[in-house]
Amino acid sequence: MKVKNLLFLLPLALLPLTPALAQHFESASYIIDWGNFNITSGKKTSANYQLTDTVGQNAPGQYDSSGYTVKAGFQYIYDTFNQLSFRIDDLSIQLGTLTPEVPSTDSNIITITTPSGRGYQITAHETHPLWIDASSFIPDTLCDSGTCSESSSGVWTLSTTYGFGLNAMGIGSSGENTGIGTSSIFTDDTYYRQFADASSSETPQVIMEENSPVKDRSARITYKANISPLQTAGEYQNSIIFTDVPNY
Repeated sequence: MKVKNLLFLLPLALLPLTPALAQHFESASYIIDWGNFNITSGKKTSANYQLTDTVGQNAPGQYDSSGYTVKAGFQYIYDTFNQLSFRIDDLSIQLGTLTPEVPSTDSNIITITTPSGRGYQITAHETHPLWIDASSFIPDTLCDSGTCSESSSGVWTLSTTYGFGLNAMGIGSSGENTGIGTSSIFTDDTYYRQFADASSSETPQVIMEENSPVKDRSARITYKANISPLQTAGEYQNSIIFTDVPNY
């Protein structure tokens, strides 16, 4: 017995194709097609508060998950208005006349603002050791444990621990220590590390970082030197370079 292929003909209904538009408005002067239109959105302020909002959009708000962040709503447009900025309040650090086994410190404040993105990193390095010349210099600190380096911090409180180093401590608007952006690198203000030395081809090291956008985030940078009684007298100097790297 032979089996033949059978062809079935079915009636076909042809439906007109039209674009699916969530919101459509038009006049003689304009045409607007958009996913949604808000009842209101914007920035509101008073003497006691500042509010940005989106009313009328489905599910406005910030949603975070591993690998992404979604900000749904027109109030988040204000995040994009921030421009990348970085400033240092004092460009001349003076450690004064050094006395053996009497630590000397000075400080300045760095402040960063980032546009919307994934935060920032600030790195630091020195052009060369704190020196009179290449043969007369104050060595980088090893901290009290004798183990800290340009990439590892340690406690430095003993007057018999010599060298030159830095501490970075996140601060609030009133100058109080918060550790924001720095606590994973410097546990508190007793922790120091060396500056990476460009003259020895050391890589600049991160001293402050966060994974979200910030506005006017500040840290106090403390420079510390302590010399032995055998240190050569003279005028020591070097240059410190900070680099702000935004994350996108």
